[in-house]
Amino acid sequence: MNNNSSDNYVKNFLKGFFGIFVYLFLNLAASPILNALGVDVANLSRKTALILSIGKSLLVVFILILISFKKLKTNLKDYKHNWKELLKRNAKYWFCALLIMFVCNLAISLIFNRVTSANDQGIRNLFNELPIYIIFETILLAPITEELAFRQSIRYMAENKYVFIILSGLIFGFMHTLASLKTISDFLYIIPYSVPGFFFAYMLYKEDNVLVPISFHMIHNSMAIILLIIAKIIGM
Repeated sequence: MNNNSSDNYVKNFLKGFFGIFVYLFLNLAASPILNALGVDVANLSRKTALILSIGKSLLVVFILILISFKKLKTNLKDYKHNWKELLKRNAKYWFCALLIMFVCNLAISLIFNRVTSANDQGIRNLFNELPIYIIFETILLAPITEELAFRQSIRYMAENKYVFIILSGLIFGFMHTLASLKTISDFLYIIPYSVPGFFFAYMLYKEDNVLVPISFHMIHNSMAIILLIIAKIIGM
């Protein structure tokens, strides 16, 4: 590795590390920091808590976009001219992810007699209370934030294809179950949550355009919201 390649790798690694740090810090440390500053997070009004949550998400998105701004400009140009081909070429990977997730979730449900994961149940409960917020957060903000953090940032840090895909998927799955890791079944749910992460990572590695996994992540979450709406309508 020559000096220029080494310098570029260090710069990319630092960008990736900073992206992951920003995501984790603002998502995991926000409440403790507010409590330390004298803000009683547990007793905030629903409106205030909602405003703070949206503000935090927007701040994370803004910083992650700044970190990858040049890359995103190039990606956007490519996406505008080739979006149909990009989506068509990668749709089969998303369908594979859906199938594997379904099998994994079915197996966990049958073995442990569980209807859904704690994370999904939490989203369902919050959707019943704040549907507009969940739709905005789940369909728009989460795909952008998570793909820039779990995919693009990790891609900066991991040059090896397999290391990148495995690391990206497992971290993605772990972060979606982190708040509810109490039983064996909770740990097993890391698997179905990791599956789309593996495929989204492969899309990024293959296309070198983070807008591709962002698009499929938005479609994926939109399908989940549609199912929630249907379940609410029929009273499930």
